[in-house]
Amino acid sequence: MRKVALTVSLIGLWLAGCSTTPPRVAPPPAITKTATVKAVQGPFQPDANLYLCPSSTVTNAFEADPNNRILNFNPIVLVDGKVVLTPVPMNNACMTSGFGKRSGRVHKGLDVKARPGSQIYSAAPGIIREADYSTGFGNYIVIDHGQGIFTRYAHMSGFSPGIHQGMSIGFGQPLGLIGQSGNATGIHLHFEVLTGNYNTPKRSFGLTARDPLSFPPYAGAG
Repeated sequence: MRKVALTVSLIGLWLAGCSTTPPRVAPPPAITKTATVKAVQGPFQPDANLYLCPSSTVTNAFEADPNNRILNFNPIVLVDGKVVLTPVPMNNACMTSGFGKRSGRVHKGLDVKARPGSQIYSAAPGIIREADYSTGFGNYIVIDHGQGIFTRYAHMSGFSPGIHQGMSIGFGQPLGLIGQSGNATGIHLHFEVLTGNYNTPKRSFGLTARDPLSFPPYAGAG
């Protein structure tokens, strides 16, 4: 995918405002078979497409078709040849900001917007290392997927019942609802893919952020 800078008009489809069910992708068996942790898989099925949000200046946007659908988007990816996950762990979401330079700093994740109260899901099986609050991320969760690969879910309005640090979780299990906690200008999910060695005292803040949309498709995703 090639990044472009553009302001998206109202033309085309925004999934968050669509009344019909968009095409979705059934998670392949490898999304659990490649995981270090085995846990019950949830009901989530990723959307097959990702759209740029209308009437917004999308920073670090990718090239899109006339309907604002991002070209060559991969709903199931393979991270460093090790872990299979989805780079957009929500349904009916649109992109407001990608990974890269923004306002003089590096934006270290993918921002997607959806209706208030929309559910956020686990992108792959793993162990919840952090279910915490910070000034910047607000309510956030970090999942350890094994083999040095992690995901972060930030600005949540709150956590789903039973979510806690140290628990094992399967792919597609509810984590909480989209929100505006912490340093956020609007309701959205800030999603990160992180790699490295997890250790104290830095915990997840010592990991390296990677572009969630930069990974190749998982060949068996179909």
